[in-house]
Amino acid sequence: MKSTFATAAALAAALVTGPVLAQAPAPSAPMPGFPGYGHPAIGPADCRVLNPNQAQCVIPAKTAGRYLVDASGTSTATAAGALQEIIIGGRTWQCAQATNHAAWSSGSRTFHVQCVINVLTDEPLAVNMLYRDSNATKDPKGPVLTIATIPWNGILDVRFSGAK
Repeated sequence: MKSTFATAAALAAALVTGPVLAQAPAPSAPMPGFPGYGHPAIGPADCRVLNPNQAQCVIPAKTAGRYLVDASGTSTATAAGALQEIIIGGRTWQCAQATNHAAWSSGSRTFHVQCVINVLTDEPLAVNMLYRDSNATKDPKGPVLTIATIPWNGILDVRFSGAK
């Protein structure tokens, strides 16, 4: 398992609001069957703003578990038709891309996007967010990216397969 196997499949597509997932954190434990791997908390020291458009958190090596990624960006509208967009992902994967199309022509607004990732990695894993806006001015502090542990629920993958 030399390569970073980030089973960072988006088990939950972008959750613009995550009331079910945003509950109080439960006790953390790594996915079973991976001795020597942990499920560490990812705190402020693991995350940083790269510029007004990007933020990054790094999940440490030897990590196995579920995480809730929460990205937000704040802008002030400068004209009618202002839009906000957030993309969450890494070098070879993406778990969320969402655009806020709600009418907005003045004042400040914060846009939140969430996704869940399952991680199994031997190496540090960068989780990035890209924040874009149009007809608006970004908060100079930059976007906010946080990652919270989610207890292992025994489900490795879930996918919608269609409806008739």
